[in-house]
Amino acid sequence: MKFSRLIDKVEKIADKYQQGDQVDSQKLTELQSLLGDKIARYQARLEEDMSEQKRDKLETRLKVVRAQLQKSQDLKKSS
Repeated sequence: MKFSRLIDKVEKIADKYQQGDQVDSQKLTELQSLLGDKIARYQARLEEDMSEQKRDKLETRLKVVRAQLQKSQDLKKSS
């Protein structure tokens, strides 16, 4: 799944939770799996030889995905 779409899904679930809606545990589990896969792919790509600009962009995306994974884990704990 594309980076932006994955991040958008986490944000939608978080928004629903903030509005008082019940969060589907199964959806969160699936989302966490996708986020974990994305983290693994980004880490593998970071081991490749690439330009500094691409490396910086990838490291930034990795930080965002890790933050979204943490957010989804926090939502799962609180629901």
